[in-house]
Amino acid sequence: MGVGLRNPRPAAAGWGLYFTKNEKFDIFLKVFQLVLLNENQKEANKRGMIRWTILALSVALFFIASLKGELNIAIITFMLGAIVGFFIDCLGVAKLKLWKYTKQEFLKKEYFFIVVPAWGVLGMAVNLIWNWIKIPELILFAVITLSLFSLHEIPNLKTKSWEYHISMRLVIIGWIPLILAYRIIFLLLP
Repeated sequence: MGVGLRNPRPAAAGWGLYFTKNEKFDIFLKVFQLVLLNENQKEANKRGMIRWTILALSVALFFIASLKGELNIAIITFMLGAIVGFFIDCLGVAKLKLWKYTKQEFLKKEYFFIVVPAWGVLGMAVNLIWNWIKIPELILFAVITLSLFSLHEIPNLKTKSWEYHISMRLVIIGWIPLILAYRIIFLLLP
């Protein structure tokens, strides 16, 4: 009989017999925090992780775009992403109050130096990756959406850089029109 187990059952029965669905999710989050997010970092380092990841993504995208001779497209998609993201925040943060930023207050200096450029990187990532990868559109849309969702929302479980005032299901669903909006607006440019 294992230590801490409620019901001694054979190991072959699977770990699902020992834990409820919520306990399994809690275990998954703890393992994720300990292994991937290094729970021992200070609060500032936790928030900095997303910033450094987004900075690394932007540098990589600009570098690849320059190698492909598409630096002008990278700059345009970055600017488009920043502008569209700002308008999304005007609607989602200021008007509908769907989420809030915990450290960069909306329309303050830190917001414009951190959040708006992050929106720019998101717009750049969506459009450059969409242009570069040649697979069926629906599969590409799913890959881009899941990748960028994971890159932003999973670390935010730990860092709490922004907090939602809606259910996580709506957040997940909201990423679909978000990615489509960035792509469609880019395609509509002359």
